[in-house]
Amino acid sequence: MSNELPRDIADEVAGWPEFRMGVKRVRVELSDGRTFEDVMVAGDRVVGVLGREEVPFAASDVVAVTDFADAPLPPGY
Repeated sequence: MSNELPRDIADEVAGWPEFRMGVKRVRVELSDGRTFEDVMVAGDRVVGVLGREEVPFAASDVVAVTDFADAPLPPGY
């Protein structure tokens, strides 16, 4: 699966505050209607999802993002 975000989505996220050094924490909506929270984005790439060993979607399927940096972290993080 591709981990590179669509250019317009990557450009939108680029201006948001960092969650950690070089990483943005976002919620994504996919073209099939699914949503994922705690998605980590570095540059124009999805680099992980908290609580998951692998990213369970193709970044190219992301159609919308929301800044999630200030949301409470899940237990254990």
